[in-house]
Amino acid sequence: MSVNTAFLRTRVGRRILGLFIACAVVPVGVVAVISYRSVAGQLDTQSRKRIQQATRDNREAVLERLDFLDTRLRVVASAFPNLPGTLDERFTGLAMELTGGRIVRHLGHVSDLPSLSGDQERHLSGGRSVLATSGSRGEPAILMGAAIDAGDLARGILWAEISPTYLWRLSDDEASSSDGMYLCVFDASSRPLYCSLPAAAAVALEQLASELTGADHGSLDWSEERDEYVAEYRSIFMKPVYSAASWMVVVSESKASVLEPLTKFQQPFLFGILGALFFVGLLSNIQIRRSMEPLVKLGEGTRRIAQRDFSTPVQVTSGDEFEDLATSFNSMASRLKRQFSALTAINEIDRAVLSALDTERIIDTVLSRTSDVLACDGMTMSLSPGNDTTAAWKLVALDAATSEKVARDIRPTREELQELRDHPLHLLINGNQRSRSYVDVSSFAARGISSFLALPIFLKRELSGVIALGYAQPPEHDEEDLVQARQLADQVAVALSNTRLIEELDQLNWGALTALARTIDAKSSWTAGHSERVTALSLLIGRELRLPPEELEVLHRGGLLHDIGKIGVPAEILDKPARLTDEEREIMREHPETGARILTPIAAYAPVIPIVLHHHERFDGTGYPYGLAGEEIPFLARLLTVPDVYDALNSDRPYRPGWSRAKAANYILQHAGTHFDPDIANAFAAVHGRTLASVAGRDGSGHPGGQQLGRMIDSQH
Repeated sequence: MSVNTAFLRTRVGRRILGLFIACAVVPVGVVAVISYRSVAGQLDTQSRKRIQQATRDNREAVLERLDFLDTRLRVVASAFPNLPGTLDERFTGLAMELTGGRIVRHLGHVSDLPSLSGDQERHLSGGRSVLATSGSRGEPAILMGAAIDAGDLARGILWAEISPTYLWRLSDDEASSSDGMYLCVFDASSRPLYCSLPAAAAVALEQLASELTGADHGSLDWSEERDEYVAEYRSIFMKPVYSAASWMVVVSESKASVLEPLTKFQQPFLFGILGALFFVGLLSNIQIRRSMEPLVKLGEGTRRIAQRDFSTPVQVTSGDEFEDLATSFNSMASRLKRQFSALTAINEIDRAVLSALDTERIIDTVLSRTSDVLACDGMTMSLSPGNDTTAAWKLVALDAATSEKVARDIRPTREELQELRDHPLHLLINGNQRSRSYVDVSSFAARGISSFLALPIFLKRELSGVIALGYAQPPEHDEEDLVQARQLADQVAVALSNTRLIEELDQLNWGALTALARTIDAKSSWTAGHSERVTALSLLIGRELRLPPEELEVLHRGGLLHDIGKIGVPAEILDKPARLTDEEREIMREHPETGARILTPIAAYAPVIPIVLHHHERFDGTGYPYGLAGEEIPFLARLLTVPDVYDALNSDRPYRPGWSRAKAANYILQHAGTHFDPDIANAFAAVHGRTLASVAGRDGSGHPGGQQLGRMIDSQH
C-alpha cells in the first residue's frame, strides 16, 4: 500500500500527525513500561527463589555425599591391613600414613598429605574423620582421613582423595550449569574447589568471594565484562563433623537467562506497537492529506518558480478552493515562464551577438536562440554585402522542426528593399512565401509556412539586412512581443556594426603593417618583398608546428616588423657591393636593438619585440645582440630565424647571386643544432617539400632584391 507523506513537510501537517500519534503512543508506551517492569520484577523474584533453593539443595547434597564417603572410608579403614583390590570410583586414590608422615601403602594417586593440627588429631582420636585440601596438582584436591585405630593413632591414618566427579556429580550435571544456573564451591581461603562458570566469570567471582568470608548466607548481584549475574551463597560448616574450615556454596544465574522470557516477549510486543503506529499513521495520513496536500503542492510550486523552474504545473484535484487556487497559480506561472524565457534569451542573445567578432557566429546565435523569445516555425536572416551594391545578399534559413539550415545567395528587388525601408520597425507578410526573396525557402513551402514577421536591420541608417520569423498559422503577437522582436533586431544591428568596424580596423592594421614592411624593404632594391616572404614562410612553419592562433598572430606581426631597425642603417652599408668592414658590421648588428627601441612605446606590439630583438641569435650562442643559446632564445624568434636566413640566401645580393632553393634548404638542415633549432629546421624541411614553391614566389637560383638581409646573413659566416 502506498502512503503519501508529502504533507509531513508542512509544520501544520506534522503537528496534527504528532497529535494523532501521541494519543496512541503515550498510553501504549506507559502500559508497556509498567508491564515490562512488573514482569521483570516477577522474573527476578522467581529467579532469586530458585537460586536460594538450589543453593540449599547443593549444600545438602555435598554434605550427604561427604557423609557417605566418611562411612565408606571407615569401612575400608576397619579392614586394615587389607586394602581393597580395586579402587572405589568415589576415590581417586588411598594411602596409609604412619607416624612421622611415612606412607607405607597406597592405591591409585593421592596428593600431598596435609599436616594434622592438634584439634584434628583429637578429632581422629574421637573416631571421626577429617577433611583437608591440597593444591599440589595445580587445582585443589580434597582429602578425607580416618584413623585405623581411634585409640592408637600410631597405628596409622588412612587417607582417601575424593573423586570430583562423584562429589560434584559432574557426570549427571546435577551441580553443573542448568537453565543458566552455575555452581561454585570455595574453601575457607576463597580458593575455588569447583566452579562451572566460564573462565572469565569464574575469576571475577573468585575475587568477590574473599569479601564474603565469615558470612553465613546471603544474596548478591555481580558482573563481569560480558554478562551480569544474580547469586545466592551459603556456608557449609565442616568444623563439627570434619574438623575443617567452612566451605561456601555459591549458585549464580545469568540475568540474560532470567530475563529470557521477557526478551522473547519484546519482539511481538514491538510488532504490536509498530502495527498500532502504522494504523494511526495511515488514518492520520488519509484525514490530513486531504487538507494539507494541496498546500504542500502550492508551496513546492512556489519554490520551483523561485528556482526558475516553470515547467512543472501544480496538480490539485481536491474539488475545492485549493483547486481553483492551483489553476490560477499555473496560469501565473505560465505567463512568468514566457516572460522570463524571453528576457533570458534576449539577454543571452545580446551577450552572444555583442561579444561575437565575426558575422557567421552572429547569424548562428540569432537563428538558434530567437525561437526562445518568439516562438516560430522557421526563420531567415539575410545580410547585405556592404558597400558593394552589385553583390548578392547572403540568406541563412532555419527550419525549427528539423533544425535544418539552408544557406544561399539572394538578390532582393528594389520594391522589396523599398518596402523594408518603409516599415523600419516590422512588416507583417501573409500569403505565398515566394512573394519575397528573403523568405523564399523550399522547406518552408513544404511545411506550409506562409506568414512572416519581417524585422529590417539598419546600419548607419542604411538597410543592411532583415530577420524574418515564419509561421504556419498567422501569429497573434501582442505589443510586448513586437517590442521584444524589435529590440532583438536592434541588438543584431549593433553587433553587426561592431563586427564590421572590427573588420575594418583589422584590415587597416594589417594594411598599415604591410605598408610599413614594404617601406622598410624599399630602402634597398635588394630587399624588396623580403619581410612578406619571411612572414608567409614563418606562418607555414608555425602551422606545421601546430601553434595556437594567438601565437601565429604574434608571428605574423613579428615577421612584418622584424627588420624595422634597418631604418637606422645607412643606405651605403645596405647596398655596399663588397664585404663590410668591422665597423660597418657593428652598425649593421645594431638594427635588432634599434627596432626594439622603435616598438617599445607601442604597448600593443610588446609581444613582437622579442622576435625583433632576437631573430639574429644562434642556437649555439654565437649570434647577436646578446649571444643567447638554445631555450634562452624566445621560441618565435628561433622560428623566424629559419625563413629569414633561407630567404636571404635565396635572394640576390650586390656581392653575390642568390642560392638555389635546394642549396638554401640544405644549408638550413646542415646547420640545425648550431645556427638553428633542430625541431624548427625539421618543420621547415616538411614545409619546403610541400608548399615552398608557391610561397617563395620564384623558381631558380636567386631573385632580385633582399641584399640588406643577405649582407647581414653573410656577416655572420
